[in-house]
Amino acid sequence: MSLQITNAANIQTDKGTYLIYAPPGMGKTTAIKYLPGKTLVLDVDRTTRVLKGEKNIDIAYVDNTDTWKFWGELIVDLEENYKGKYDNIVVDNISELERSLLSDLGNKGKNKGVPSQGDYQYMQFRIVNSLRYMKNLGSNLVWTAWESSDLFTDSSGQQWNRSFPQINHKILNNVLGLCDVVAKLAINSDGERGFVLSSSNSTYAKNQIDDRKGCLQSELILGDVNDPT
Repeated sequence: MSLQITNAANIQTDKGTYLIYAPPGMGKTTAIKYLPGKTLVLDVDRTTRVLKGEKNIDIAYVDNTDTWKFWGELIVDLEENYKGKYDNIVVDNISELERSLLSDLGNKGKNKGVPSQGDYQYMQFRIVNSLRYMKNLGSNLVWTAWESSDLFTDSSGQQWNRSFPQINHKILNNVLGLCDVVAKLAINSDGERGFVLSSSNSTYAKNQIDDRKGCLQSELILGDVNDPT
């Protein structure tokens, strides 16, 4: 085997993998209209109505009943027919995609529609493998998620509420680790929506693209939003 070695100084890529999260109705789907260039949205939760009139956005509706088969075929179709054709590919959203996959598997099982332990494992592998696969499509990859929270206690007994994306706990670290940016959408005291890009005890976030600690809703991916190319 011969390793393909590239000096870090010669790395050339302007594409990244982003995960944005917030409670329902906060503005995750609306934020898609600010992505620069041409965007394909894979609509799982049927909230893309807010994008009506956006000429640089195409929408493909994910089958939310026969989801297991549809999603597998969709991933292959993206590779064969759409690689490099969009500046951004958005999955809206991963939280609902998990539930749709599980619901489909449960309905096809023998437990009266309730997913089995094996179904959860199937879903977990499909989600992570899909993310790995889609990172090679030559586009910015943006996954949205709903927000979840818990009460965390550290080894000293100190407690605080933590916010993080609503993703199955078995694969949460795996998914977030594969992303360059994890951003929590929030509203400041002036009513402006923006993304938290820096982690704290109460918020999971990260930014491996640049040194920004936060940004406006319209500035997640920097670029000319009026440039259709």
